[in-house]
Amino acid sequence: MNILLYDFLNSYIQSDLVYYLEKMGHHCTNVLYREGVDKYDDDRFATRMERDLRSFSYDLVITTNFWPVVSKVCKKHDIKYVSWFFDSPPNLPTAECMDYSCNKIYFFARADYEKYKALGLDNVYYLPLAVNVDRLRQIKVDEKKYCCEISFVGKLYESMLPALMAHMDDYQKGFIDSVVKIQMELYGGYIVDDVITEEFAESVRKRYKSLSDKAIQISKQELAWAVASHVTHLERMTLLSILGKRHQVRLYTFELSEDEKRLLGNVEFCGPVDYLKEMPQVFAASKVNLCPVLKANRSGIPLRALDVMGCGGFLLSSYQSELAEYFLDGDECVMYESIEDAISKANFYLSHEELRRQIAAAGRARIEDAFRYEDRIRVLLDF
Repeated sequence: MNILLYDFLNSYIQSDLVYYLEKMGHHCTNVLYREGVDKYDDDRFATRMERDLRSFSYDLVITTNFWPVVSKVCKKHDIKYVSWFFDSPPNLPTAECMDYSCNKIYFFARADYEKYKALGLDNVYYLPLAVNVDRLRQIKVDEKKYCCEISFVGKLYESMLPALMAHMDDYQKGFIDSVVKIQMELYGGYIVDDVITEEFAESVRKRYKSLSDKAIQISKQELAWAVASHVTHLERMTLLSILGKRHQVRLYTFELSEDEKRLLGNVEFCGPVDYLKEMPQVFAASKVNLCPVLKANRSGIPLRALDVMGCGGFLLSSYQSELAEYFLDGDECVMYESIEDAISKANFYLSHEELRRQIAAAGRARIEDAFRYEDRIRVLLDF
């Protein structure tokens, strides 16, 4: 099959997807489009894609995440379009173009699939992410450089919520504070999208408007995201701060604010790591790999969790329903259901090396059996 792929976001899964497509005998043209693209209407990109389609006879277009602008061109040319989300929640304000008959749209999080299926879409599907076991088997680990007790690789998700709350009235501030407190303590459930209603968002917009005619007009979706990212930020900062006072903890992320540096004074800041070459070494060499899942991801197994286990690393993750569905908690990975639980389990498994190694090995075996790209691609290409 001749396949045209577009990579707009430097997607972590793109190179692995292309590798296995080609390994399975498909001809791939992988376009790294770095000029910026409007998801819905972008004449410059559409012209480029039209030219690409005229240059060769393609059977299929694939992207990671769904791009309406791609779907529009595929519809025009009557060519199949497969998209596979690696982000949750999807960063799309509407379901525009999703109902086109050319589309097959796959969500890695079942909750996202169910949300869009409930809209009446019959071309949406559920498909968990995969791991490039071929690549990970070839990684040589620099134990001296990357060995540590606890590591976390990922964003801290500094949120705009504090700035938004600064201009809310007292009732609105109190309401948001309550939502944050409840969601912080709730594992296995996500209330933010339900309690941040359109009516509440409208009350916030009216409040802003009363203060200034030029005030931002935040949407319900944007406000809910601000709350979710703030809760995620608080959880990650709290975990790292407490564990950093008791253990050797390394944080691999982008720049920290001065406040974050101060609050994480006992945590070793190591900067970002390359996904393909360095990150697997971190996962393999760390005794415990933290994975506090983004709160807005209501059910799906994040790529980080799969990669940790695929590298033979020990995974300590916040509870996630699909992780509990596919992996045995305490046998193939370990999940926590509160900050206190996470700290207790980190302490326990750091002092039980053989058990920790057994769990890591079992997790890797499960990955190599049930999360292979070959199996996922057969589903993606099943027309």
